[in-house]
Amino acid sequence: MRIILLAFILSAVSCGPTKTGKLARQKAHARMDLINADLASEQARQQFEVGQLETAITTIDIAIDRYPEKSEYHQLRGRILLEQHKLDDAKSAFETSISLNPKSAESHYLLGVLHQRWSNDESALQSYSAASEINPSHAQFFLAKAETLVALNRDDEAIELLLGNNRFQHQASIPALLGHIYLRLGKSNLASQYFADSRALGNDDPILFADLAIAEFRAGLYAQCLMTLRELETIKKDGLTTLQQRIRGKSLAATGRLMQGRDICLSVTRETPQDADAWIDLGYIAWKMGDYRRLEQCGNEISKLAPSSFEGPLFIGKAAQHAGNNVLAADSLAVAASLSMNEELAAWIVASSNETIGKSATVLQEAPNMPAKTAEKVTEEPILGLVEGSEPLVTVPQN
Repeated sequence: MRIILLAFILSAVSCGPTKTGKLARQKAHARMDLINADLASEQARQQFEVGQLETAITTIDIAIDRYPEKSEYHQLRGRILLEQHKLDDAKSAFETSISLNPKSAESHYLLGVLHQRWSNDESALQSYSAASEINPSHAQFFLAKAETLVALNRDDEAIELLLGNNRFQHQASIPALLGHIYLRLGKSNLASQYFADSRALGNDDPILFADLAIAEFRAGLYAQCLMTLRELETIKKDGLTTLQQRIRGKSLAATGRLMQGRDICLSVTRETPQDADAWIDLGYIAWKMGDYRRLEQCGNEISKLAPSSFEGPLFIGKAAQHAGNNVLAADSLAVAASLSMNEELAAWIVASSNETIGKSATVLQEAPNMPAKTAEKVTEEPILGLVEGSEPLVTVPQN
């Protein structure tokens, strides 16, 4: 009897674990793999955050080897590769993350960032839109979509998107972006209003103040522009740029403080003597002040630096006209008229020239506003270029 019992026990032992036991053991191993993979992922994240990119890749790969089904690991791998500028591998990692979890808003967003690195704004817009739809409460995803619409020159859609969403009405970046769009569209009054709204919401970025000053200047809000520049000067350690100094000088001249404006613009020409636009600014103010000697100097400098600019011969001609040198005046004004792209202004120059050489011609009763042909810059980034001031700082004198 004992022999039979012993045989039964040995037989039971030799059969091994049951099916239920094997399943429990597999689940236990899977839990341990996930725990270890999470530990490795957290370690990789810390390494990534301190810039140890190569080590971070090795560590996250260990996590993926242990538990390849987790979307977040592939997302982190993509972020590390993106930082290493390994864009093809990063794209593969983000796409794997999305395939494992299509509702991963951040993976869609990061894929959009990658597409923008490739200057593929259309694909970026699709990714940002997906991220924003999945997580509509995330301001960064929403803004990325709006900014990409702007990059694609779809300004009307961007404006509609920004104005139609009340979820982020207290986000300073929303009116700031609207300000940039309206500034680009030439709607300077609206731009200045939205930039001011962004500042009221706590945006103290020096770039915002710089853009606000340009918007106010272009809108003819010269007094406000001067106040904005004063604020900007207090928060910028390196002082105002030459462009901002020029705006200050022109705004002072526009508000009747001609000598202060002249002195600033004169200082700018000494700092940047090769900048034809700085000489143009100074020339208009000199003309307004009746300083024909300096007007002639500005005309000569402009003619050397920018021969295609009408201001050079215009200033020379007006100075010569004042000095009684009618031959030089007529010749110079004729050249200025031929170079001017503004028909009204060209007609005024011709009339002035005709008066000088004694021809019968109808002199315009009112001198037209002369648009400053001065180039004004809008971010230190990437995304708007050069625009022309929409309002004159000084009208053309009638003498």
